[in-house]
Amino acid sequence: MNLDLITILLLAALTALAMNRYNVLPTWYYRYAKCKPLTCMTCLAFWWGVVLTITASSLHWLLAIPVGLSAAGLTVLIIKLSEK
Repeated sequence: MNLDLITILLLAALTALAMNRYNVLPTWYYRYAKCKPLTCMTCLAFWWGVVLTITASSLHWLLAIPVGLSAAGLTVLIIKLSEK
């Protein structure tokens, strides 16, 4: 699977929003997932960006950290724009 940078950023940000803001997962997930990366929306977007960059893209693995940070920033931007 070959994902480009924009697709990874959007997928990571929207996945984090869906998991934390809109609660699309089963209730047992929210009952047991009480640790920091799973409850913080920006942390979750960061880790989704890192994982997707390493596993599903043709980008070099050293770009995983900047992509994760960009995904976290994009998540914050989406939240700010949607709350206006």
